[in-house]
Amino acid sequence: MTNNRTDLLIVGAGPVGMFTAFYAGMRNLSVRLVDSLPEIGGQPKALYPEKNIFDIPAYPKITSHELSQVLTMQLDRFRETTQIHLNEKVLTIQKIDQDFIIETSKRTYTAGAIIIAAGNGSFKPRKIAITGLDEYEDNYISYHVSNFDQYTGKEVAVLGGGDSAFDASLALADYAKKVYLIHRRDRFRAHEYSVSLAKQKDNIDFITPYVPEALIGQNKKLTGIQIAKARSQETKLLNVEHIFMTYGFVSSIDEIRNWGLEIENESIQVDHNLQTNIPGIYAVGDIANYPNKAKLIATGFGEAPHAVNQVAHYLFPDRRVAPLHSTSMFTD
Repeated sequence: MTNNRTDLLIVGAGPVGMFTAFYAGMRNLSVRLVDSLPEIGGQPKALYPEKNIFDIPAYPKITSHELSQVLTMQLDRFRETTQIHLNEKVLTIQKIDQDFIIETSKRTYTAGAIIIAAGNGSFKPRKIAITGLDEYEDNYISYHVSNFDQYTGKEVAVLGGGDSAFDASLALADYAKKVYLIHRRDRFRAHEYSVSLAKQKDNIDFITPYVPEALIGQNKKLTGIQIAKARSQETKLLNVEHIFMTYGFVSSIDEIRNWGLEIENESIQVDHNLQTNIPGIYAVGDIANYPNKAKLIATGFGEAPHAVNQVAHYLFPDRRVAPLHSTSMFTD
């Protein structure tokens, strides 16, 4: 590994991308893992961190947050040969001689091979127009909940009325002093059970039907949010220290379309070795497609070793395609 060159660059740090990076470590490859989201875990972690997933092998049930944690622990074995770059979008890929030059939203990398594990593409949070957003977004606005301890004893506002809003509110209620759930209607799109659980929490206040108007603060520190009653001139100010916008995310493969790959129905077409139409670029997980593909996390986990083994042989033709079992490689 050099400062900007690795054997393998993986696009996407969701569950499949993380396991792909781990398995690449088992093949003694240096790895760079790049994702447009601010945290590892991908779409499941961003959209439903506290919801249980029931089809992960060996786990009767596990939340997206927990899955991200155990995959991080697994990947940590190769922390010296794996570099992770978050909040960074891959923009262009160009092959020059035997290497790929990868331009991101922040810098330029070089890699011998690429595995795309981008799920449904890059994610951007849906935002609403609200006065003061640009001023406070970096430090006081979040689009998914993580590191719950930092909200202990604080007053926070959750904007939205869907499952993500209720997942966030219920998770925050165990830490925050007060959670204001602000929605523009009296009715919610969330699952009825989640709504009933939230109503049982003493520190969750339902603020409906209201829409956010402006963020209020002093000395660049957020102190409140001004809201307006729907179809009314009535306004009120809530004292809050952090805002969560839970209007979901917009996925896009716009940049991927420009990489020269064969794409059909928003998916990258791959062969039986998970290689794309460009030698040296592979795809795994939901972004990859072949006949009768089942788009599940478990499927992506199975594709990861196959793709990495092909990459190892592509980069180093003298290496065996099939490696030893992990029980023969590690002692703990």
